[in-house]
Amino acid sequence: MPIGIDWGGTSIKAAIVDGANLRGFTRVDTDAKAGPAAVLDAIAALVRVLDPRTDAVGVAIPGEVRDDGRCWKLPNVPGFEDVNIGDELHARLGVPVGVDNDAIAAALAERLYGHGNSYKSFLLVTLGTGIGGGVVLDGNVRRGHGGFGGEIGHVMIDSTDDAWPCGCGRRGCMEAYAGQAGLLRRYAEATGKPAPSRVKEVAQAGDAGTEAVWKQLGHALGTGLASINNVLDLDAIVFTGGVAHSLPGFEPHIREALRARAFAPPLAELPFVTSKLGEHAGVIGAAHLPVAKG
Repeated sequence: MPIGIDWGGTSIKAAIVDGANLRGFTRVDTDAKAGPAAVLDAIAALVRVLDPRTDAVGVAIPGEVRDDGRCWKLPNVPGFEDVNIGDELHARLGVPVGVDNDAIAAALAERLYGHGNSYKSFLLVTLGTGIGGGVVLDGNVRRGHGGFGGEIGHVMIDSTDDAWPCGCGRRGCMEAYAGQAGLLRRYAEATGKPAPSRVKEVAQAGDAGTEAVWKQLGHALGTGLASINNVLDLDAIVFTGGVAHSLPGFEPHIREALRARAFAPPLAELPFVTSKLGEHAGVIGAAHLPVAKG
């Protein structure tokens, strides 16, 4: 059975995948500052521990892949420009390796085993270190011509001179405000005290800073999603990632921003749901990438 790997700026998750079922799920922290070789070595080590005789590996990455397999820039993990992750892992493991964007992989899993059974066209939004998106239209995952389909984190929502900087090198992106760094910055501003290391700890705090974070997250998402849904008129938005379980806290703020910016009222009232696959959507989708990409 294939092994699925889902990794980003915070953690590397891996499991043997049988359909939508996981066997031997494991997770380690991402040592992003150690460089590409160390990250790839860590991924290969996880595969060997799970099943040294696996016949295929799928990897969901926090960025995009060119047609020739090389990475574009990974905004939250330095050093991977032009690295061919598939070739590098194949050299380490000796098995076929499929590679694609983490949100696209999660959207594939959701189409196969989650809300894709109820909604033919949806946007899957990943809320984690960064903000990602995977688009499913009429039952088909849309990668886009260059693999950038659904890259919603870098939709510009603030064009003012003092817009917050984003890890991609631009300013005013949705991710600058709704990604982990921006949300922790907002918590520190609202409370006057150091922010915790992760947004899930902000949720647990349950103080005035938590509400300020939910308001910023909802406003940023709603502003960007309004433009997206004005174009696509989707059936639903599916949220996944580490912050998705806190949807009740920021959903009202998303609705408020959507209703202020949507072209017509129905575009602001589409269903919001959390992934049926939870934090495992990326791992499950990754394991299906070798088959999905041929």
